Amino acid sequence: MRCLCSWAMLVAPVVVSAQVSVELTGGLATTWLVGNNPARTPIISRDTAQQALGAGFAGVQPGVAFHVLHPLAPNWRVGLGVEQTYFEGLQRFRLRVVDIYLRYTQTATSVAATVEYIPVRFPLARGYAFVSLEPRWTSISRGHYVYEQVDTRQGRVIDRLDTLISKPPEPVYRFGLVGRVGIGGELAGPWHFRANVGFGVLNLLGRRPERGELLTPVRLGETDEQYAPILVVALLLQYHLRLP
Repeated sequence: MRCLCSWAMLVAPVVVSAQVSVELTGGLATTWLVGNNPARTPIISRDTAQQALGAGFAGVQPGVAFHVLHPLAPNWRVGLGVEQTYFEGLQRFRLRVVDIYLRYTQTATSVAATVEYIPVRFPLARGYAFVSLEPRWTSISRGHYVYEQVDTRQGRVIDRLDTLISKPPEPVYRFGLVGRVGIGGELAGPWHFRANVGFGVLNLLGRRPERGELLTPVRLGETDEQYAPILVVALLLQYHLRLP
């Protein structure tokens, strides 16, 4: 019996240390296209209702993010994640008796590997600051274009076009990179919060000049695919889990 107790005392710390710590993270992730990328320009030119120019993705674009992180050491984490950004461009023209509404949407789905380092820890709420690097593989969906004419006197739709836009070559896959800085801390028990801001490029590798720009609906005078730089901001909840 004494030998059995001694064996249990020796094995117990090994079993505990063999437990895998996993941090499940999810929340909101917004994206801005920055710079002079043509996807930021209006869908239709203001001086003519016939010529498409861009996607209208000039503002903040909503999205969601889910990540699984694993601590390798007290200050190092690695992980995998999935992020979706829902790009939407809206435009409206007012004519004498008709309003014209334009809507163009695309979805970018990214799978990212994460390497994270914690250089600073805070005494309050077990807080910390972190920096991370994310190589990511991104798939771009086909564009969805909606055109509506509304009779302002009767308030009814008199003309509507709803179509998917294919812009070859397809499918559209790109490799990019995002660097982030952020903070995190404990809320209650296993629940934590994380907030970060980052900068990156959607199409660092894999650009196709024959496509034209990455996110515009049509290739109108486009001779190359420019870099698509992005600014990202995320607000996330995190749950700490130990697996046997």
